[in-house]
Amino acid sequence: MKPVISYLDTKCTHCIKCLKSCPMDAISIVNHQVNIDESKCIHCDVCIQNCPSRVLKVQSAHMNETMKNHQYNIALIPTSLLSDMKSYEDFQRICQAILELGFDEIEQYSDIEGYLYNKAIEESHQKPGLWLTSFCPTINQLIEKNYPTLYDRILPYDYPVEIAARRIRKKHQGQDVGIYSLCECVGKMMLAKEPFGNMESAIDYAMTISHVFPKINKLKSNQKYPIEMNREGVKSNVEDLFGNRSMSIVRVEGLNQSRSLLDLIEFDQIQHIDLVAMFACYQGCIGGYYLWSNPFEGSYNIESMMEQYTLSDLKLNDEEYRIHRQLDHQEMLSMKERMAWFAKVNDILELLPQYDCGACGFANCRSLAQSIVDHKVDIQVCRVRKKGDEK
Repeated sequence: MKPVISYLDTKCTHCIKCLKSCPMDAISIVNHQVNIDESKCIHCDVCIQNCPSRVLKVQSAHMNETMKNHQYNIALIPTSLLSDMKSYEDFQRICQAILELGFDEIEQYSDIEGYLYNKAIEESHQKPGLWLTSFCPTINQLIEKNYPTLYDRILPYDYPVEIAARRIRKKHQGQDVGIYSLCECVGKMMLAKEPFGNMESAIDYAMTISHVFPKINKLKSNQKYPIEMNREGVKSNVEDLFGNRSMSIVRVEGLNQSRSLLDLIEFDQIQHIDLVAMFACYQGCIGGYYLWSNPFEGSYNIESMMEQYTLSDLKLNDEEYRIHRQLDHQEMLSMKERMAWFAKVNDILELLPQYDCGACGFANCRSLAQSIVDHKVDIQVCRVRKKGDEK
């Protein structure tokens, strides 16, 4: 795949805020260039949010150019778009405005989210052990890259937007259809073929909602697009609404909290829990960076429209939504190997000043130690060595 986040070095002030804010220590600055280690990056867009110069950007597909390539164009809108609306009528007007951008049809996938939401709750109660939801691409990457021993505990469901795209392909079989996914976060952006080259996807193009919002706002009128949203699908997107307090479900939002919980799960410190629903963004998907309202108000907006959402009788066959996740076990370290690797990192860390000054170009001394153990850099890049370790 192509790099997801692009770097415009001509405007960079080298303030190192991106380096310091990255929760995965995936950013380093070498020879005055910001480098993003794709093997560590989980596409959480925290670096983009913290860049004051706006030199870190995510590219959207160019709609005006790509629409000419297809006979029929369909926009897939995320359920979280509801959070930006004061009323359901406003939501329908926005959908009509999206249609007038040049699309032939608007599709939603909250019914698929609702089906998988209920299936996750049902299946986690039936299967032994603790299970993790699979709705957030960023969380899934976090588990894959930092907690590979838990990867098999992710429920084997594909992403709802991908399932929706495949169903559209089947419905319009034999027709040249362009499928566009409007996204609230970088995690969903990277699922599409363009602009990042995920050629296995049924989605042709991805665009951020904020990228198209100025055009949508100009086209907004009193005309409403007839679209229905599924109540259970809405609940699956919002941390406050996920599950039931009486159920053995833990709901966690934010990367720091998710990592703290995954640490406990990895060492078998969580008992009597069937399902863990994790969200990379605050308040779930409505906290996506590319939505234009704040998640506090967004949560209220969504809950205030609860009576407007419908219940769906959608049924999916197993082959429509189940996938087989598999890591490359040749590259995957066992728990014993991981502990040995951590021991080496701690040994190197003892040789470093642990000031986390950033002078070496890494976010902190631990990140530098990890790169030294992985033979990516030499310890000499540390400019502030402990007394007696100068050699």
